[in-house]
Amino acid sequence: MKIHYFLSRISVLVLVLLFSTKTQAQTTVVSSLEDLLPYLDDDNADVKLTPGTYNISAIDITQGRFSNPLFLFEGSNSTYDFTDVTINISTTVFQKFGSVEVKEIQILGNNNVLKNLKLVDTGNTRPSKTAQNITMDGRDNRIEGFHLATRGSYPYGYGDAFGKGGGSVIKHYKHSAVLIRGLRNHLKNTTVISRSYGHIVFMQAASYPLIEGCYLEGEMRTTDDMLTEVGTGTPADNVDFMTVWGYKLPAGYMMSMQEGGIRAYNAGTTYIDGVEIQRGTDNPKVLNCTIKNARTGVTLAHATGTKYVEGCTTIGCENGYSIGSGTVVNCGADATYGPVYKNAYSSDNGYTADITILPPSAAYYNGHDAIAYVGGKNHNLTFRSEETNIPSNLKIMVSGDMQNLRLLNGSNASQNNLTSSNITLKNLTKFPIVLHGDSSNISVSTCDTDEVTDNGSTNTVTSLNCDSVNLALLGEASQSSSRPNDGFAANAIDDNTSGAWANNSVTHTNTETNPWWKVELQAESSIGDINIFNRTDNCCKARLGNFTVYVLDANGNTSFSKTISNAPDPSVSIDANGALGKTVKIILNGTNPLSLAEVQVFEKSLSVANYEKELNFYPNPVTSELHISLAQLGVHLAKTNIVLLNVNGQIVKRVAVGNSEKISLQLAAIKSGVYILQISDGSKTIRRKIIKS
Repeated sequence: MKIHYFLSRISVLVLVLLFSTKTQAQTTVVSSLEDLLPYLDDDNADVKLTPGTYNISAIDITQGRFSNPLFLFEGSNSTYDFTDVTINISTTVFQKFGSVEVKEIQILGNNNVLKNLKLVDTGNTRPSKTAQNITMDGRDNRIEGFHLATRGSYPYGYGDAFGKGGGSVIKHYKHSAVLIRGLRNHLKNTTVISRSYGHIVFMQAASYPLIEGCYLEGEMRTTDDMLTEVGTGTPADNVDFMTVWGYKLPAGYMMSMQEGGIRAYNAGTTYIDGVEIQRGTDNPKVLNCTIKNARTGVTLAHATGTKYVEGCTTIGCENGYSIGSGTVVNCGADATYGPVYKNAYSSDNGYTADITILPPSAAYYNGHDAIAYVGGKNHNLTFRSEETNIPSNLKIMVSGDMQNLRLLNGSNASQNNLTSSNITLKNLTKFPIVLHGDSSNISVSTCDTDEVTDNGSTNTVTSLNCDSVNLALLGEASQSSSRPNDGFAANAIDDNTSGAWANNSVTHTNTETNPWWKVELQAESSIGDINIFNRTDNCCKARLGNFTVYVLDANGNTSFSKTISNAPDPSVSIDANGALGKTVKIILNGTNPLSLAEVQVFEKSLSVANYEKELNFYPNPVTSELHISLAQLGVHLAKTNIVLLNVNGQIVKRVAVGNSEKISLQLAAIKSGVYILQISDGSKTIRRKIIKS
């Protein structure tokens, strides 16, 4: 009996523990904001707010229902689900706490997830001091799937023309959307529509922040439109349009009403585990984001450590990418209102960029005269574009005075007429290049050497064939070697050839069995030129040697091959003459090393030119419905597929044409950004970039 009694007690205890564990794992559902507040300082909470619309007004503050921050998440390891929840916050709330910074949401705990909230500012009342929608402190927190509508600042409608901080001509009351601080905090798949003066997303005292999959949008206004306020008693008129830069506002420029789209600072204060920490921002990463109509798209120049930007698009920004040093790859930008790339200082060092210049998202209104502005040293830059409608004033500038409206009187002289040296610049566009007298040791390879003006010293200019589309941007490269010093070739194009064992380059020797290097394209295409480049570091420089190049179709059959003996150093170009191919494979022959740094694969230029004339699709940019006409394309309709790829080569949408010559793609549900429209019937393939706005 005693044994039976003991076992019974164990059984009861086990049931209690199981029930307790199950209870802790259950989601707590709350049906009001007041009911939500007590859970914000809990650890291991799983809370869901009942779907619906909730409102916070000035009277809620007066009656003590909310304090500042309105929602303070102090617990850790918790999840808060706001799916189908909208919280409207009246901007009159901002003046109810006195002259302090007002935060709508702040996270102080660790390992929390906040998801799927629609947070809307209603009205346009300015803060008494400043305001922010979200502040992320702590560590390893994630905000995901939010939609922010940011409003309420003063003055609004002039950008930074009359100030942005100390010394303003007009006192500013700023309201930014998202401030990321802390350690390894993550902003993911979040949309911000800002109609407030301040940063859309910025970082202070942030270590290893990650911003991923976000759509950030401001709005633009011409200085011409601002100047129509003469005699109307507006804030700008009241100061006689005298800017913070020491001169009256000039006509002819487009300005963002916001500050940075994504911006990093080299100072700030954060709180982690209750400890106050003062530091700069380090090791930021920005992936697959779209920034529209901001003063700057992605600006990380003041951050330290490794700065990495990939798969991003900037549309209608005053400046696209300015990170000082670090890497920008597989990114696009238009130069509608300002340069796609800009160095901020002569001290910028080691910037690797591969940027596609997109068609203008509106009529060109670029008063800066620059498609890109290059300064600093030791950069490796590639600009690509199929754009042919080029305004006569736009150019790629290397040093020199850029006509930035903030620099016209020399008040920021340190950010203009930068010196530049030891820079590799590849220009796969039709835009001209001007090398200023303060440039030296610039190595330029370009489509048209006649469009290069060289006023610098010891610069070199070589010619490239740019009459065709580079398919390698949609390719993946791999190699047979597994030796750790060789790295692994992740991309079909790689310009990093520095160092004894450069990343994504490879040297194969005769000690390996049939070593190879290959480029896998996203789709089968008519192959034209194949350009193969040797690595160029001093340690291990070698001739390309003896090898065979194969073009393989989608079934793996050889459609073209050519053997090269004693290939010249440092490069060789092979014409595949339109052979149908999905893979380009290079196999080493003989005993000389095969030392590769880069392989470029081009579609046959004639077919691309013909397709350009025959393919008709509109509108571009597209908001909801893309209309495509295949009537003149000459494809086999029953075999034709239309595929939409994102900038990472992933398939977003696929449609079989059937027998219809006219197709409409429904794209309303696809997030904003740059995509590749691919049309193929198995023998013909065409790709064009489109912008989803």
